[in-house]
Formats: sequence, structure tokens, C-alpha cells
Amino acid sequence: MTELLSVLRFCGTLLLVLLVFNFVILVHEWGHFLAARWRGLKVEKFQIWMGKPIWKRTYNGVQYGLGCVPLGGFVSLPQMAPMEAIEGKTDHNSVPLPAIKPIDKIIVAFAGPLFSALLALFFACLVAYFGKPTRPNMLSTTIGHIKPDGYAAKSDLRLGDRVLKINGKPVTSFFGPSDSIQWAVASGENDSVTFEVERPGVPVPVQIIVNAPIGEGTADKEWRKQSWWTRLIGRPPFRMVGIGPAIDARVEEVKPNSPGMLAGLQKGDEIVSLDGEKVYTITTLFTKAENGGGAPIKLGVKRGSELLNLTLTPSKPERTSPRTDKEAEEFFSKPQTGTSFSEPGDIILEKPNPFQLIYKMAASSISNLRALVTPSSVSVAHMSGPVGIMNVYYTILQNEYAFHMILFFSVMLNMGLAIFNLLPLPVLDGGHITLAVLEMIRGKAANLRILEYLQLGCVLVLLSFVSFVTLKDIGGLGKGEKALELKFAPPASPSASP
Repeated sequence: MTELLSVLRFCGTLLLVLLVFNFVILVHEWGHFLAARWRGLKVEKFQIWMGKPIWKRTYNGVQYGLGCVPLGGFVSLPQMAPMEAIEGKTDHNSVPLPAIKPIDKIIVAFAGPLFSALLALFFACLVAYFGKPTRPNMLSTTIGHIKPDGYAAKSDLRLGDRVLKINGKPVTSFFGPSDSIQWAVASGENDSVTFEVERPGVPVPVQIIVNAPIGEGTADKEWRKQSWWTRLIGRPPFRMVGIGPAIDARVEEVKPNSPGMLAGLQKGDEIVSLDGEKVYTITTLFTKAENGGGAPIKLGVKRGSELLNLTLTPSKPERTSPRTDKEAEEFFSKPQTGTSFSEPGDIILEKPNPFQLIYKMAASSISNLRALVTPSSVSVAHMSGPVGIMNVYYTILQNEYAFHMILFFSVMLNMGLAIFNLLPLPVLDGGHITLAVLEMIRGKAANLRILEYLQLGCVLVLLSFVSFVTLKDIGGLGKGEKALELKFAPPASPSASP
């Protein structure tokens, strides 16, 4: 019965994901459809998904349909440009159609991205009303951890530094799609990264240059050692400098017989110091445990209003999995604490200004596209297609705040769709706009035969791109599901005296 409920839940969630995703496509194509009707263009087809329709119906001279390939959608407008390569054959050759003005082409092409942007604004207004779940502590840009083998360890960055700018641009969080330390480092174009930090005890911001050659980090070297199949379906690592945020974390769970339990740690305890030094993030404890060879660690623990001094001696867990891959070997071969920590702070529902949110998402989309054509660590391999986007929706729907996160992600998706479609490439809306502008300048339309070949070439490139990112999306499905169990043997009983 439990398995049946799980299957039904999966099917229901997947159906909901498909409805939400295709609603986004529907609104975009609806923009083209309404603009075409307004400007008096002939509309032959309105189809969601590509390929031969598995369902179709004609109403008022327009064939409405659902394609067999779950990818995008289109409105067939024979007066715009030859699009048979993706829309299928049309019957407009039987009756000659009058030519349309370039301004009509521009209006109809621009209407799709406009409707996507308006839908993003609609979702942004809902986000402003219902709120976006966030933890205030996660917005910190204070450095709480520096990896010993990272680029930052070789620089003058210090624990407690609050990052203000990276490469001259302000940052507001450690992680995220824009205005974050993570993205600023990954999308940087030079082999050096300039940090501007606020340092305790120093009255003015300090500028620090971190030498971080693109493609030469530890993760990059490990990536190049992977098999050809892993590199084909996987995504290469972003550039990182080896820093983490300062986060106050409390003990969430203490495993039975673990070093944490033997040390006296309890749920709700807050670690404030390690061997007499202030703790900025719990990552420091894990790193110290793994690299300390099992040496005891003196903990300063805050429990309610009390400050306790405990001693934790890390030990290796029992091997509970037959796996022999590198991740498993490292997991079972390193001393651990046997404790887990909750994410810091209570979740609040942040209510951003909808227009500011729209601007931020548009800037993020432009930044993403710009990073693809610059010598940064960001590449086409990091992009996602329909499978990846639907997987994000599916993952979000498992969250406690699924409704709020769906609204926020829909703002990002629709603005990304609007910006991407405005690229001046044939087949995309921006390509139609570019051709119409050139027609206005030249005083005549482009050669239809040349345009048809150009469109076909771009269709093939677009399909290749979608196939490539879909392969990456599929390769990323299910990662992280095979969690390794952390288990410790009971402590040995003291030997009886003879």
C-alpha cells in the first residue's frame, strides 16, 4: 500500500510539473498568437510541443494541437518567415498571402518575450504577496571557512572578513544565481579575483587579490581524471576559491555510540570554539576531525545560558556499504564526529519589491548568457533544458515551502525565457526582429531561399544544443540518492581485572 501511494504521489507531482511548465510555454506562444491576430496576420497553427501532433482540432481556421516531442511550442505564421523545418508543412501556398510590414513582424515577434516578462511580473507580484522563504543568516557574506588546499588559503583572506565586492561588483550573499560570491567567482573572466572586504579592526575596506587560474583548481584536475562517459553526461566544476560562509549551526542529531555522544553533545547545543579558537562555521569542526588523525578536540559549547567545555575524540565509522568508489573510501577512512547540524535561523517569508525582483532576474539572465561567451569557468554544459527545468520543479514540490518556491522559480524561468528568446539568432524571436529591422533599412525582405537554409541550419544547431543539455540533465538525475549510513561501534568494555 505504501509503494502504491508513493507511485501515485510521483505521478501526481509529475503531472503538476508538466502543467506548470507547459503553462509557461502556452503564455509565451499566446503572446505571438494575440499579436498576430491584432496585426491581421494569417495564423495556421497553434501547437504546444513540437513534432507531429498527437492531438489536433481546427477552430476558426486555426489548427490547435499537442505535439509528440515534449519541447517548446509554436504559432505557425506563414507571412513571417519560412519555418517548415520545425512547424511542419503548411497549406498557405494554395492561396497567395499578402506581404506584411516589418513593423508587424517586430510586434508579433516581440509579443512572445513580452508575455513571458508579464507572466514573470505576475509571479513576482505573487512572491511579493506570499513571500519567498529565506534564512537571514544565509545572506551573510562573512567568511567562516577557508579550505587548506584552496586558492584563498594562499591569499590574505581571513576568517571573519565580510566580502563587500568581487571584481568591483557588490555581493549580497554567498550562494545564488546572481549578486553572490559563488557566481562572481565562477563567472569571472580573469585568472585573478579581486575581493574587497570589511575586516574587524580595520577602518577602511581592504582589497585582496586571489590568484585563481581558471581550470586549474583541485576540482578541475579531478574532473580531467574522470572517464569519458562521466565527462560526457556530467558537468564540469565551476571555479571556486575555497571559502565558505560564517554560519551559526546547532546540533540536530547525535548518532548512537558516536564521538559526539561520548563527548556529551546534545541536540540544540551550539559549538562556539574549537581548541580555544572562535568557530565561524561547523565545517571547521568536520575538517579538523577528518584531518586530525583522531586527536582529541576541545569544544566550547553553548547550551542554553551555560558555557560548557567538552572533549571530542573523532573516530572512523563502521563500514556499512559494499561500495568501493572514491567517495565511499574517503567516507569510511576518515575520523568523524557522528553529529549533524541544522541549518541556522528560522525561515522567514521575505517579500521583495516585484519590479526590483524582475530587474534582478533579468540582470541574472543577461549575466548568465554573458558568462557563456567569455573566458570564465561557465560553459554551455552548465545550462539546463526542459528535463532539467522540470526536474527543478519536481524537486521544489518536495519542499515544505513548495508553493512559495514555485512562484519564485517561475519568475526566474520566465525572465530567462524572455531574455533568451530576444537573442538575435534565426528561429528565435530576436532573430525575427533583427531580420525585420534589416528589412526596414534595406527596403526589401531577405531572399526566402537563403533565409530558409539559414533557418534550417539554426534549427539543427538548436536541436543539437537541446540534445546536449538534455544529456547533461539526464546525467544529473538521481545524484546524491545513495547516501552512506553513518554508524559507530559501541565503545569497548574495560577489561576485567585478573
